[in-house]
Amino acid sequence: MRICPGRNFLRSWLALTTSKCQMAIDTNNARVKFCSSKSIELKNIVKRVKPFGRVVIDLPYDVEIKPTCPHEYPDMDTVLVKLVSQDSLLDKKEDLVSVTVKDDACEIRSNQEVLGNVKCLVQTPVRYDVEVKTVGDANVEVHNMISDFITVETEYGNILSSKLQGKKITLSSSEGGSVTVQKSIQGEIEINTAKEGFVDAEKCLGTKLDVSTENGFVKLGSNYCEKATFTTLDGDLNLNNLHMDNSIDINGKGSLNISCFDGSLQATLGEGQARIQLARITKDSSITSNGDISLTIPDTLDSRLILKSPTLEIDDSIQGTHNREKNEFVGIKEGPRFIVESTRMIQVEQSSWMETFKLKNTPK
Repeated sequence: MRICPGRNFLRSWLALTTSKCQMAIDTNNARVKFCSSKSIELKNIVKRVKPFGRVVIDLPYDVEIKPTCPHEYPDMDTVLVKLVSQDSLLDKKEDLVSVTVKDDACEIRSNQEVLGNVKCLVQTPVRYDVEVKTVGDANVEVHNMISDFITVETEYGNILSSKLQGKKITLSSSEGGSVTVQKSIQGEIEINTAKEGFVDAEKCLGTKLDVSTENGFVKLGSNYCEKATFTTLDGDLNLNNLHMDNSIDINGKGSLNISCFDGSLQATLGEGQARIQLARITKDSSITSNGDISLTIPDTLDSRLILKSPTLEIDDSIQGTHNREKNEFVGIKEGPRFIVESTRMIQVEQSSWMETFKLKNTPK
């Protein structure tokens, strides 16, 4: 089922979130007016479309997508395309881009090879599905869209998004471009990149989050998705606020740092160090690692703590029992089980609720 908020709602939402129009139509000559830029304008195209459709973009150069101005286009039936460059490219001007409308789809394509100095600026109705694919080093930006589906694919190019809301959102770079999520992203979210590409996201909300890298780091401000999975080989995971159900898989030497955890966790770690600040465990959870693990737990934690490691360093204020070999510890508190195992060392410190709050809000 497609989610179709009313036009009046969308107009009101845009009026609040859009500070000023980025484009406007000149009805005398049917050309698009843009904010002043030092770049050379190569193409300026206006297309009438069906509301609640989709834009399909397949280009070899940078792409930026954002909504049309609600004051200029209240019927949400216009797509604006502008092509700019630092070079004139006069001999290729007619072949740089084609824009066609087929039923509910607006297709923007090019037969040209990779062009480094060209950028395509696209504005669509805010309630529009987005499919973007670029090649080579071409980057993609997507801002302020409400869609059923948003799919962005690059090769080496970076992806930048802000204020996205959708049923299914995919941001993917096959050859190591980085993915940056500003403000928030909401929906069923998949973010992945390769090689040294990193992921940097401020806030994720929705039903599901799946983030994966190879050697690049993952930095997350906060996650409120119902289920989240983080996967990397040698990348460092810096996760500031994790909630709900989470799964973490680090296959190589990447490290893990969680500054505040409130939910459930299933983590399989490699040789990298792990530092975790716990607030609450809501379901049975476990961590297995071949590296050192450092835990900070609040004195109010209602969980059954089970620790297994050749070297255990446990705060004296944490009550429980050791086995004879001193390589296993079981806390006395009842509640969801939290099993932590390491082939190296586990260190556990206890903090008061106030200390936990201070640690959570200390700038990193």
